[in-house]
Amino acid sequence: MVKNKTEQGSKTDPDPKGKRQRKRSLPPHSRVIAERFEGITGGPGKKHLFANLIKGLHTVLEFDDAFILQMQDDQRMLSIVSTSERLQGTSWEPGTVFKRVLSGRPVAAFDINQVSEWGCQPEEVRRNICSALHVNLHGGRLAILVITHSQPGFFGPDHVRQLHSLAPLASQALLSLDLQRAVIQRDRFFQLSMDLMGIVDYTGNFKQFNDSWKILLGHKAEEFYRNQLFSFVHQDDVRMFIDAIRHLIKTGEQCLVEGRFRRQNGSYCWLSCSLAAYLDEKLCYIVARDVTDRVLVEQQLAYDARHDPLTGLYNRVEFMERLDIAFARSVREAHYTFAIFYMDLNGFKAVNDTLGHDVGDALLKEVSLCLLDVVREVDIVARFGGDEFTILLDGVGSRGQMVMVVDRIHEKLRRPFILQEKEVTTSVSIGIALSSPAYMNAEHMLRDADSAMYKAKTVKDLPYILIEKNKTCRTGRQGKDKH
Repeated sequence: MVKNKTEQGSKTDPDPKGKRQRKRSLPPHSRVIAERFEGITGGPGKKHLFANLIKGLHTVLEFDDAFILQMQDDQRMLSIVSTSERLQGTSWEPGTVFKRVLSGRPVAAFDINQVSEWGCQPEEVRRNICSALHVNLHGGRLAILVITHSQPGFFGPDHVRQLHSLAPLASQALLSLDLQRAVIQRDRFFQLSMDLMGIVDYTGNFKQFNDSWKILLGHKAEEFYRNQLFSFVHQDDVRMFIDAIRHLIKTGEQCLVEGRFRRQNGSYCWLSCSLAAYLDEKLCYIVARDVTDRVLVEQQLAYDARHDPLTGLYNRVEFMERLDIAFARSVREAHYTFAIFYMDLNGFKAVNDTLGHDVGDALLKEVSLCLLDVVREVDIVARFGGDEFTILLDGVGSRGQMVMVVDRIHEKLRRPFILQEKEVTTSVSIGIALSSPAYMNAEHMLRDADSAMYKAKTVKDLPYILIEKNKTCRTGRQGKDKH
């Protein structure tokens, strides 16, 4: 795993200019320890910080032990680091003195036994400590630096001023450490997450991402840094992601987008992406999850709801929706005409009874392929169930166009099929209804096509029967009409 820049040793310094100004404002006898504070935040943790802090303080102050108390969630203060083992980890209840210190006023205790916070500590903690100096540290949490001495009344006004003047530098170091540790912890969770997490600028350039991107998509790290987020998105989904980021910039509202992302092998997976923008940073944060399995299941369910499971053709539900659309268009556009072919296989029951249902199913599949082969992409072919099929012939320009499709169907079915090593022949009866302003709805038109098919079934070798509303029923034989 490649370490992120923070773990590789980058420093977090929220206020370097302020630190330099505070350093120049120190009295000459105190500047020496400021030099020691310069490297505090570059260490691995609070022990390094504290060791440098103690070295710096010892150059200008005499004391025995020192420790830092930090406020906890339960409003008690805990000794997080100390020069003495007996003071390490001790818990303190803030009283009057500590509250005064936390308000920004350092306190020198000439006799710790007169301070309630010290008085509550066991004898072992107070052993060999007579006086103490307390100063507030402004870190990520409320904190107090405490130095002690075995001599009563040791710390005077000069000590208070010296420690107080150095407190901002120590506070800066503590704050920097807290920030650095927070960044490291964030980045560790960032890398441990099984979700895809990333940070991009407003143009889609990656600023940071976790290993889950590389694991799922298979691209190398340099590919993510070299390319924009959008270059990994399916071309049909790019506009959706661009619009989402623009919406974030405009409103600041978090949004959820699902789209296809390209894997290294050229295939695509579906990612559900939660996007949030922080306008002051001009960055977008992304948390994405692989939802490919769920999307494929949903797509399959949607497909199954509109397709015949045996042949893969559209089913009755989908055909009726397409028929309603075509009918509505014919109402709006006077010159638009379409036709419905209603077909039924002849002798199909005999095939099932003599050769078995497996052969019957295979025959239905072959007939489906034949029907698809004789129509255009804009036309709709459906199986209504059993051995009944329908075609929605879109944009019929002439009656001859319908006759040509009929001829192609009969020509395709004239050849025998070899199914499970058996020769099977079949034919089809066709009823046709042509759209007309006389129809009140699409269902009536479909009913006429069905009726025409049954009439055609009663006449041997009749290619089709065409019904035109308010006109004479027309029949066809070998592509020629009869009135």
